[in-house]
Amino acid sequence: MDVDTTYEPYSQDPGYIAANKALVENIDLSDVNKVADLACGTGLLSQTMLKAKPSLAICGVDLDDVQVGIAGRHFADMGATLGSLEEYRAAGAKGENTVHLRVHSAMELPFEDNEVDLVVMGNAIHLMPSKPDFLTEVARVLRPGGRLAFNSVFYVGTFPPGSEAVFGEWMKEAALVLAELNAERREKGEAPIPRQRGKGGRAFSKGWLSEDDWRGMLAEAGFETEYTNHRNVPISREGLALVGAYGGLAEVLMSGYPVDVASHCLMEAAGRAFDRLDITEVPRNWLEVKAVRT
Repeated sequence: MDVDTTYEPYSQDPGYIAANKALVENIDLSDVNKVADLACGTGLLSQTMLKAKPSLAICGVDLDDVQVGIAGRHFADMGATLGSLEEYRAAGAKGENTVHLRVHSAMELPFEDNEVDLVVMGNAIHLMPSKPDFLTEVARVLRPGGRLAFNSVFYVGTFPPGSEAVFGEWMKEAALVLAELNAERREKGEAPIPRQRGKGGRAFSKGWLSEDDWRGMLAEAGFETEYTNHRNVPISREGLALVGAYGGLAEVLMSGYPVDVASHCLMEAAGRAFDRLDITEVPRNWLEVKAVRT
């Protein structure tokens, strides 16, 4: 199936861009030279910050080499200087621009103690396997007075009243699309699409945190929370289709099925769900947090 399962299509969705621009707009970059963009994906947060302050030195870290490669192309297109970790460090000390991208875990950061001015993370902190350990690691690399800013759409409070039914309808329609694919296969004498059971994804496991949970966890890690906000960012018909196509989410929502099949089903189901419910968008809240290392 010809489906782009990378994060790039959704990262270009107007609603997604608006949510992340809003996070950046609440960050004071005046005393920031060195930034760490964790789970950087295609680099949207960093690219937005560079437009606001072109002299930033940025290190983008992500486990997915495909997304890191896409980010590199985006940075090159905007004229950013791409360099090594050592060049990132040197540029940051001089207040100059260099972007260093690396495939690396956010749980064990490649920075020295007290080295970074600002750590950002866009819609990924919920995926960290141990949030206390992650925050402790972020506190280690941040200088005193340095800041952590993140947002997440996977937290207690993300669903405005009545909106969960829309996502339930989406999943029902995805199951129907899958059934249609299997019916076509049976007509051809082929076996149903195989499913490998026992797989799961962390984004939808139990343990989403509330705003107060994050405040408490940040305090334990040595942070003072400066700002929190619940930002309503409606998801359009196209936006839901694009996020459904992303392989990282598709393999969670339709666990065990081939990623391209799951992505196809969720893309097709988005429009059907919107048509069935006769809606043009569905509300969803993003949690925004900014904290300072004490």
